[in-house]
Amino acid sequence: MKLPTTYAVLLACLSACLFAVTATGCNPAPPATPAAAEATAPPVHIVPLPQSVDVQSGELQVSGAVALEAPEAAPNARRALEELLSTLGLAQDASAAIRIRLQLVDDAALPDEGYRLRVGEGIVLVARTDAGLLHAVQSLRQLLPAQAQPQYRLPRVAITDAPAYSWRGSSVDVARSFLPVEYLEKHIDRMAFFKLNRLHLHLTDDQGWRIEIKRYPKLVEIGGASAVKGGRSGWYTQEELKHLVAYAQARGVTLVPEIDMPGHVQAMLASYNELACDDEDNLSTYDGLEVGFSVLCLSKPDVVYPFVRNVLEEVLAIFPSQEIHIGGDEIKDPLYADFVARTAAMVREMGRTPIAWEEGSVADTGPDLMLQLWNEGYAIDAAVAKGHPLILSPCTYFYIDHGNYAGQPQTYDWCRKEGVPLQRVYSFDPARYPTAVGVEGALWSELVHADATADDRLWPRLAAVAEVAWTPADRRDYAGFVQRLGALRPHLDAMGVRYHPEPDLGWGNRDSGP
Repeated sequence: MKLPTTYAVLLACLSACLFAVTATGCNPAPPATPAAAEATAPPVHIVPLPQSVDVQSGELQVSGAVALEAPEAAPNARRALEELLSTLGLAQDASAAIRIRLQLVDDAALPDEGYRLRVGEGIVLVARTDAGLLHAVQSLRQLLPAQAQPQYRLPRVAITDAPAYSWRGSSVDVARSFLPVEYLEKHIDRMAFFKLNRLHLHLTDDQGWRIEIKRYPKLVEIGGASAVKGGRSGWYTQEELKHLVAYAQARGVTLVPEIDMPGHVQAMLASYNELACDDEDNLSTYDGLEVGFSVLCLSKPDVVYPFVRNVLEEVLAIFPSQEIHIGGDEIKDPLYADFVARTAAMVREMGRTPIAWEEGSVADTGPDLMLQLWNEGYAIDAAVAKGHPLILSPCTYFYIDHGNYAGQPQTYDWCRKEGVPLQRVYSFDPARYPTAVGVEGALWSELVHADATADDRLWPRLAAVAEVAWTPADRRDYAGFVQRLGALRPHLDAMGVRYHPEPDLGWGNRDSGP
C-alpha cells in the first residue's frame, strides 16, 4: 500500500528520531570545547546504514585547514580524502588545530572491509586495509556537506562498520547500447560513494561486441558497429579498459567482465561466420529485442573452443579480477552443459574463478563455479546444496531496467508488471539463500539509449541495492533509509546524477524524468 505523502514524511521523521535514540550509547562524551557543548549535534545521514553508530553530545567545528596523517600503505584512501578536502576548500597544514588521521591496524576484530570512524577533538579513521579506509572516507564524506562552506559542523560520533556481504554489485549492459568511458568513470565514483564494489560489464550480446580482441579484429569492426535499434554503437580499446580497471581499483571497485556464451552471440557470428553451423543462414548483425535465437555451433569443437580460449586469454590479460563471467543464459542446446563445463575449466586453468548465470548449474563442474541467479523460479536448491556461491539478482527485485514505477515509459515489465520501485528493491533479504556472496542490481540497455536514461534507472535504486548488500535485514528500515538517503540529495546533485525524482524521497513526481 502506498502511504499518503504526509504520513510517509511523519513516519520517516519518527524513524529518524528512533534511530538517533538507539544510536546513542551510554558512554560519557569526551571533553568538549564551550562552543561544542552548546551546540546541537548535526544529524548522521549515512547510506548504507553502519553496523554501529554512537552519537555523542556536541560537535566538531572545522574551517580553513586541517592536519592530515596517512600511511603510505593506504594510497587510495589518502587520495580520496585529499580529493574531499580539496572539494570542500580545506587546506592541509601540519600545524592546524584539527587533525585527521588515517590508521592501518592489525586488528582481527575488523574484517577486511571494516572500519572505525571517530569524530571527537579530531577525526580518526581506522581499518585493516586500504579498502576499509576508503569506506571510512566515504562515510566521513556523507557526514559533511556536498559543497564548500566557510565552516563545517560534524557530529561527535563513533562508528564501527563492516559489510554483511563481500559482493555489492552493479551490472551494466553496454552490449545492447554502448556507454562511453567517461560515463563509466562517473558511475564508478557514484558506486564508491555508496560502498558498492563490483562493476559487472556485460560486454557482448546479440546486438553488439564492445571489447577489442586483437587476434579477432572483426569482432569490433563488425560487432562493435552494431547496436539495438535506437541505441549507441561503439567499442572499447584494450588500453581504455585497462585505464578503467585502474580507475576503478583506486576507488575500491573491481571490474568483472562478461563474455556471454554460447548463446546471445549474433554479433560474434556476424563477425566470424565460421562460428555458426554450416546450415545457418542468419549471419547479419542484429538490432532487435528478441533473445534465444543465436548459438555458437557446439558441434564444431575444433573451431569454437580455440576461439573461446583465445578470446578469454585476452580478456584475462585486461581484467585482473579473480572472477570472470562466461554468461550461459537463455539457450537451449544439447551440448550446452558440456560447453559450460569446458569453458569454466578453461577459466579455472587460467587461475580465475568462473561465473555463469544460474542455468549453468546443470553443467558437471566443481562447486567453485559461481552462479548468478536472475530467475526466482529456477530450481536452484540442488546447486546450493552442492555449495555453489550465489550472486543474487532476482529480476523482480534487482532488474532496474524495469520501471521506477508501474508504467514508466521506455521500461520493461516482463518480469514484474508493477515495475521495480525503490521500496521493492529495499525489501529483499539475501539471507534466504545460504550460499549467497552478495547482490547485484542489473541494468539491461535495450531501452536505455542515453546517459541521462541510465542515471534515471540506476539512481536512487542502486543506493537501495548498496544497503541491502551492506546492512543485515534485521537492522534495515525503509522509513529510516528514506530519511537518510533523502538528506544526501545534494551529494548526488554535486556528482551530476540525473536521478529519478523519487516521490518517497520527496524528490518530485512520477511524471518527471527521462
